[in-house]
Amino acid sequence: MLHLRHRAHRLLDRLVLGREFPDVHRWMDAPYRWLGPRHRLLRHSPAEVLLKYRGDPYRLASALLHIVADRASSRRRRKH
Repeated sequence: MLHLRHRAHRLLDRLVLGREFPDVHRWMDAPYRWLGPRHRLLRHSPAEVLLKYRGDPYRLASALLHIVADRASSRRRRKH
């Protein structure tokens, strides 16, 4: 399931940023292995990704897009 979501994140990267950043999405979602669905408690805040990617504006943008997409997906699931 996570692999399918990463495909969506990479597509969003391509559409908005012109290239993919799979390393960003792997880093952000790595806590899934031990936290499962609660993995978004870690590495999914703007402050955390700003600290991690402050020297790389494209990776920072990719990480922020990841957060926005995840939040939109969560809201959509809660409505159904």
